Amino acid sequence: MKRFALASALVAFSAVGALAQQAPVALPSSITSQILTLVPSADLSTLTNSQYAQLVTFFADSENLNTRAGAAQGIEAILGAQ
Repeated sequence: MKRFALASALVAFSAVGALAQQAPVALPSSITSQILTLVPSADLSTLTNSQYAQLVTFFADSENLNTRAGAAQGIEAILGAQ
């Protein structure tokens, strides 16, 4: 529960900061390669700042990566949200 609350707070603070910064964002190569392994069709070329923050937070919690299918679903949910 503490992890969820911390992750939610990080996403919220990142979203507020993202509104102030509109420059294109690029994920670290380690996260990019994991995403493309799990979701080969993922388009990471037009990430919003909010999606960037959500993906970084998602990969920071190892529980999100317990199952390949669950991780892929989480990534698709984040990338599908505009």
